[in-house]
This record gives sequence, C-alpha cells and structure tokens, in this order.
Amino acid sequence: MDLIKSLNDWSFFAIIFIGIFLVLGIAELVRKIMMKPPESTRKFVHIFVGLIVSICPLLFKSNLQLITLSSLFIIINGFLIKSNKIASMHVTTRKSYGTVYFPFSVLILSYFWWDKPISFILAILVMTISDPIAAIVGKKGQTVYMPWRDQKTRRGSLAMFGSTMIIIMLGTDLLTRIYGAAFFIPFPILIGVSIFTALSATLAESVSYRGSDNLSIPIITFLSYEIFLINYTHGTLTQLLLWSFLSLVIFSLAWNRKSVSPSGAISGYIMGIIVFGAGGWPWIIPLVFFFISSSILSHLRHKPYSNRNILQILANGGVGTLFAIIYFFWQFPPAIVLYLGAIGAATADTWATEIGFYSKSKPRLVLSKQVVQRGISGGVTFLGITGSVLGALIIGFLGEIILHMNDLLLPLAIAGLTGSLTDSILGGYIQAQFKCSLCNEQTEDRYHCNTKSKLISGSKWIDNDAVNFINTIVGANVAYFLWMNYG
Repeated sequence: MDLIKSLNDWSFFAIIFIGIFLVLGIAELVRKIMMKPPESTRKFVHIFVGLIVSICPLLFKSNLQLITLSSLFIIINGFLIKSNKIASMHVTTRKSYGTVYFPFSVLILSYFWWDKPISFILAILVMTISDPIAAIVGKKGQTVYMPWRDQKTRRGSLAMFGSTMIIIMLGTDLLTRIYGAAFFIPFPILIGVSIFTALSATLAESVSYRGSDNLSIPIITFLSYEIFLINYTHGTLTQLLLWSFLSLVIFSLAWNRKSVSPSGAISGYIMGIIVFGAGGWPWIIPLVFFFISSSILSHLRHKPYSNRNILQILANGGVGTLFAIIYFFWQFPPAIVLYLGAIGAATADTWATEIGFYSKSKPRLVLSKQVVQRGISGGVTFLGITGSVLGALIIGFLGEIILHMNDLLLPLAIAGLTGSLTDSILGGYIQAQFKCSLCNEQTEDRYHCNTKSKLISGSKWIDNDAVNFINTIVGANVAYFLWMNYG
C-alpha cells in the first residue's frame, strides 16, 4: 500500500515535470508563430507554473517531490539562462535571474516549512498572482520612483498591495476550511494579517533587482504571515504592532538624515519586523543599539552621509536575522548566543572604524604591520581595537541583562574582536577595490555615481558587504564556541 502511495506521488511528479516543459514548448511555439515579444508569454508561463506549485501541498504527502522538482529547475533554468534558450521563459527587457530565484524560494519553503501548508500556498500565490499584476498595472503608472536599482511606480506598488491583501483574506478563509482548522480567525485579525502581510510583500517587491522578488516575495510573505498569526495566538500582537509603528518612525528619521538609503530603510524595517516578531523587545534592543550607536558615531565625526543600502543592511544584520528565524520556528536555544555573536561582531567592526578614526597614529595592516592611509580597508589602530572590544562588550551586557543570559561578556568581547580582525584581514588582502568610471574615485562599492564601478584589485566576489557578512558569521560561531565551552 505504501508503495502504491509513493508511486502515485511520483506519478504526479512526472506529470507536473513533463507538463511544465510542454507548456514552455507551446508558449515558445505560439510566440514565434504570432511574432510576439518574449514578455507576452513569459508572464503566462510564470502564472501557470506558480499555480501548479501552489497546489503541491494538496497533491503530495511529503515534501520530497517538490524538493526534487525545485532542485531540478534551479539547475535547468540556470543552464537555460546561460545558454539563452527558451525566450518565453527568460528573455525580458532587462537581465533577470527570476526563473532561478523562484524554484530556490520553493525549495526553501518546502524543505523547512512543509508542515505549514496554508502559509506555503498563500506565499506562492502572492508571488504567482500579485507580482504580475503589479508589473502589468505598473506599466501604466507615471509616478516613478527607485527604492534601489529597478524603477517602480506607485500604481504598481498599490496594485501589489491590494492584490496581496485580497489573496491573503480570501485564501486564508478558504484554506482553513479545506484543511479543517480547529478555529477560524476573527475578522478583525484577518484584516490585520492581510494588511500586515501585504505591506511586507509590497516592500519586498519594491527593492527587488534582476528578478530577486521571485525569492524575496514568497519568503517575506510567508514569514510576515506566520509572525503575525503566531504573535496573535501568543498574545503579543499588540507589542508587534507597536514595534511596527515605532520602526516606521525610526527608519523614516534615519532616511531623512541620510543614515540609510530608501532600500536600506525598507530592508531594515522588514528585518526589524522579523527579529521583533521572533523574540520581542529583548531580541530587538541589541539590534536597535547597533543601528543607532553606529549612526551616532558616524555623525559625531561629521562623516559624509552613509546612506546604507539594502546590501549593507543585510551584510550586517542578515546573519542575526537568520538566527532569530531559527529560534522562532524551532526553539533552538543556542540561536540566542549565535544571534548576539553576529550583532556583537557587526557592532565591534563598526565601532572599530568609527572610534579608530580619532587615533593619532596611522593604521597598519593586521598581518604585515604595514602603515596605510586612513580609510584604506584592512588598516587597524589600537584605539580602533579598543572600540571594537567595547562595542561587543555592550552587546554582551545587553544580552545578560535583557535576555537573562550568563557569562556572555568575555565570549562576546573575544568574538567581536575576532570578527573585526577577520574583517580587517579580508579587507586588506582579498577584498575587491573598485574605481568609479565617472568620477575616477577609488571605492569599495560595486556601484558609484549610479554606475557600475571597475575592478582594480582583489577578488570580484569579495566586496565590502561580503566581508561584513563573513565578519558576522565568524563572530556568531566564536561566541557560541566560547560560551558553550568556557562560559
């Protein structure tokens, strides 16, 4: 009997796999016969595939088939993009990796959260329906804005918000009946979760680049939907909504003072929602301290506006946010120390830079002790190292007081210093250095003056954001190792 059930699942798998290629072939044939642009059939393929994927929790008894399907299409679509095959699926007016991002998002959701079918289905439906609606309606919009690198229209964003809200409202009611939920969500809460999720999904779409919304929209939709409802069932929804309002105020002020760019404000807001939703005030306070203290230190030394963008926000806070998600869904206690270690390392590195600026001695490279000019990646000073340790210590202190953890000060101090020194070593010897093609200024950024910069040294894969990301990974693991073994 089990063999028959398994065979039925794999039979569905084969039908879906072959069916997708048949639809792709037909779409490409029709496009060529009717001499239509690739964009005209690409959306049809997107919607067809998305609808098929969205019903997979109703078809399959386990996640094995969907994991296999999404893994295969990550490989297949990657090859097709590289070889420029099947224009109906890949060719757009701009370079896009959306057909790889989409199966990757399905892989993540099906692997980690197959036991949450309603949230899974709704997340895929939002990607499948709302995103194309936003693109179609947005073409007619005249009010253009650019939160990051892709142009958006207010009309398109409003369409994204409205359609997502409708999908969440109607979908939640229908799916809870299909799955025989133990209780139905009260109407005011249904309205609230629809608005909350629609806002998060719309913001995620607004900062997309080259099809990255095919990854960010399903993931952010799923997380925001789950966070809202779980906080509701735990009785902490009022606090979540209060933080959502305060977060809007904080990032609006930061944007106004040019501490963050529009994409940085949006990504920081979403990140804060996830972290607060996972752990409430005790978890968000260290992250808020890092952000505010870093901004204050930058302004104290009259540093030019930093305008941190989405990549810089993710590089410093992304690892910590991942540990918050792990703790939220799987109640993994070590995630608390790993989270603090990541935030501590980010704080240590930022404080080292900002406080080290006041050093009277010139910075030196960590390994060679070669004297370098101020602002050159990899240079350290004794004052900067002191600032690094102090920043991590404060995060450790917050962890002990607010999160009621013991023996965090020394592990966090060492972890922060280790991460900061790792950052300096990578920055001095491996990190990419670029030159702006317009103003000829040497920079750490891939884009300068809204133009792609030219690589002049270092690895093109390791820029400043990658170095900061590695710094937080190192800090998290060192903090956890020391706390577990010597704390």
